[in-house]
Amino acid sequence: MAKYKLPVDKQSVANELKVNLGPDSTSRQNGSVGGSMVKKTFEYVNGKVTKS
Repeated sequence: MAKYKLPVDKQSVANELKVNLGPDSTSRQNGSVGGSMVKKTFEYVNGKVTKS
């Protein structure tokens, strides 16, 4: 169980990037989802994005 509620959802980010998460995807594709989540989280914390 997650300790904190992130302002972004992994599945929604994957859908934006057109990545199907899982073992059939490359590690680069799966990693791009995580990287985008980090970027969006920092944008949210810095006030650049409004929570939807």
